[in-house]
Amino acid sequence: MQNDQYNRHQTSTYAPDLLKKPDTLDLREFGRTLLRRRRMIMLITALTLLLALLITLLSKPVYRATATLQIERESSKIVNIDNILGSGDIRDTRDFYQTQFELIRSRALAAQVITKLKLEEKLSSTSIIGQIKAWFSTPDADSQQTALEDLLLDNLTVEPVKNSRLVAINYTSSDPTQAADIANAIVRTFKDMNTERRLSATTDASEYLNKTVQETKALLDESEQRLNQYAREHEIFQLDGEESTTSSLALKQLSEELIKVQKQRIEQESKYEILTDKNRTLSDRIGVLENDTSYLQAMQQRLDKLKAQQEKQALANLSKEISKLENDIEIEVAAKRDSLKNELEATKRNESMIREGITKAKTEAMQEQDKTIAYSTLKREVATNQELYQNLQQRLKEINIAGGVVANNIAIIDPAQTPLKKFKPNLSTNLLFGGLLGLLLGISAAFMREFMDDTIKDINELERATQLPVLGVMAETTDVNTRQLATATISKPRSVIAEAFRSLRTSLRFSHHSDDTPIIFITSTSPNEGKTTTASNLACAYASAGNRVLLIDADLRNPSLHKTLGIHASNGLANYLSGALDNRELIQTTDIPNLYLLPAGSLPDDPAELLSSPHMHSLLASAKRDFDQIILDGPPVLGLADALILASQSSATLLTVRAEHTRMVMLENALTRLRRAQAPLVGILLNRVDLTSGYGDDYGGYVYQAEQQVNPSAVSKWLTALKKL
Repeated sequence: MQNDQYNRHQTSTYAPDLLKKPDTLDLREFGRTLLRRRRMIMLITALTLLLALLITLLSKPVYRATATLQIERESSKIVNIDNILGSGDIRDTRDFYQTQFELIRSRALAAQVITKLKLEEKLSSTSIIGQIKAWFSTPDADSQQTALEDLLLDNLTVEPVKNSRLVAINYTSSDPTQAADIANAIVRTFKDMNTERRLSATTDASEYLNKTVQETKALLDESEQRLNQYAREHEIFQLDGEESTTSSLALKQLSEELIKVQKQRIEQESKYEILTDKNRTLSDRIGVLENDTSYLQAMQQRLDKLKAQQEKQALANLSKEISKLENDIEIEVAAKRDSLKNELEATKRNESMIREGITKAKTEAMQEQDKTIAYSTLKREVATNQELYQNLQQRLKEINIAGGVVANNIAIIDPAQTPLKKFKPNLSTNLLFGGLLGLLLGISAAFMREFMDDTIKDINELERATQLPVLGVMAETTDVNTRQLATATISKPRSVIAEAFRSLRTSLRFSHHSDDTPIIFITSTSPNEGKTTTASNLACAYASAGNRVLLIDADLRNPSLHKTLGIHASNGLANYLSGALDNRELIQTTDIPNLYLLPAGSLPDDPAELLSSPHMHSLLASAKRDFDQIILDGPPVLGLADALILASQSSATLLTVRAEHTRMVMLENALTRLRRAQAPLVGILLNRVDLTSGYGDDYGGYVYQAEQQVNPSAVSKWLTALKKL
């Protein structure tokens, strides 16, 4: 009945859903985490700063010498040989400069610098890394050379100057003079190597082209010999710059003769047609005769004169002379016509013969066409070889000229000067870096610690997890001992502890106001969580209010109430439960009015058996008649059955939890055991809360600040913080 009553009261007065944690990002919680772990963050930051300071003070000073180079994308074009030396490369400029940077950091350059400056011993002696490597190095010469090159390259940095073609070559060393010498040697060696590489490129190109020219010359001579021999064998010769054979030449000549003969025939046919045309006048027929016509023309002129004279004088004798002259002219024209006819027939025969010759020449030319094609192929081969030979000859001349005038695209702008100030260690930079690193490590450690810490710190989280109200919060005290703390409610009535326990008393009265003489059982999850202090102070709080209070030390395994209250008794609860003594003889009075103590007595072999015996029930029944309040101080819940037995016999069970000590999983296991035993759980007391740890804001509504409060010293705060790390 009592358990059902208190479970119903708990359900009706407490609504855990109202405290449900919102599923949002709480930035204030991040701030509170940093505030709570501020000492850890400050400690880690301080240690990191101290480490940075020690490293800075103990480090050997290092100097940096800087030389500046100008690296052009292309050298000055003294001779236009872009295609020969490859300066017309159109790839990304970044590739070019990255290649130059890697060449500066090459082992070949490092080896030359070491040899020039004789740095075999000096380099190792001026470098801490070199000394460390020397301790573990082997006597092998190759290994030593490799180690020296690595050491030089480790101290060498190449930094391009932004938005320019300048490059800063930096070298660091503990010897400032050596740093400047090595930096200058590096830039001079790089410039010389670049010049040698470009000259070597022209030399290699010249040798290669010279060899290629000789080979091409041999091919040209061979192809010319084959061409000439083929022309002789097949009677192919040049005519007006064109190759010809006998048949092709004959065909060409016959074609020209045919054209002439055809022209001659056409002219003769035209003249013959005019001479045979009777309708034409004598003057027209005489006009077509070009050669040997002076006689006929004279006769025609005379005829024309006679005709003109006849028209004027009309003489008869002129008609006979005109007729005779016309007859003579006709005879001469007929003779010329007959002669022209013979010539026309001869021309036709000649034309026919030429046509036959052309047909024959064409047949022979078709037969010789394959020879001409082969000859043309040989001729093209000769022309190709000749063109290649001429181009190579021109390139070879250009290479030979360029070999003596190649300009270097590397220029030393500022040689390295001996540094006057050390480059590192830089105290301010190291301390700044150490501070930032320490702060970062401290914040990371703080959040990691907060994430890994599953102890109880937050009241709201505690109430959500347990579904029980927190009836009181007891602040941590460092200015009193254990015995003073057990009666602080009476000895220091205006203290934080006294006020907190009076508030707890009031909360408990509201939870069991229907019970005339309630039995309050005080327990905890594990030892050292303040249950005994809670029991004694709560008893003092009830006693100071005028209630007759019986405080029973039911922890039969590790009793301590008789020590904290200053009572010496060898017999107690265990003796009564075993049936040896009467309970009235065992109850002891204390120095506090209205407060009585039943000590634990002799430690039994089986406490659980005694606590579950009928004598325990009769003891509690008898005590309820004689006292107004009964408080049981029992053992922890986990690992023991005693607490479950006492909880089942009480009317109210109060579970004490130590802040930042009790783990949530242990508390949940303890509550599970108590609930299975149907313990009348009324609430939780959060004990030993450090109000300066950053969780005080969560407890502000529970803690009463007294008029006077002794604040712990800074040393005590730091020691406490170190214990919590």
